[in-house]
Amino acid sequence: MPLFPLLLSPARGSSEEYREYYCIPDTQHECARGQCKKITDGFQHAESFAYNTKTSELSACLWTNCYAATVAVLKNAVAGTIMATGKLKPTAHPGSEPVIVSLTIQSHDDRDITGKKAGDFNAVWGYGDKGLTLDTGKCELRKLP
Repeated sequence: MPLFPLLLSPARGSSEEYREYYCIPDTQHECARGQCKKITDGFQHAESFAYNTKTSELSACLWTNCYAATVAVLKNAVAGTIMATGKLKPTAHPGSEPVIVSLTIQSHDDRDITGKKAGDFNAVWGYGDKGLTLDTGKCELRKLP
């Protein structure tokens, strides 16, 4: 049997407990025209990402709007990562444009199902002609019913 299908497989319901990863960035890179500018302050209060393992919903609050959608999810059990990617629709201001978000969570650091520690993440958003934004930080793990 080929190794690739074992490494990257779509997330499916199973007997595992459902979780929500709630992620707050601590560092941001704004990239445009072949250059990236590192930002470490002034945006953390305005951005967050969440991924629900039960519904495969990815949500993001990015400054003045929040977005959500059921997305494609790949799990890499060997590397201990979950990658959720999709085109999220605006929820706070529905007339706004959707945004593509890719959230990768280093899930093998899960230590506490009660929500104390989950692991590192990176999120890429704002894909477009003018560039993109890369956020990195930590996720909190929350147990779902």
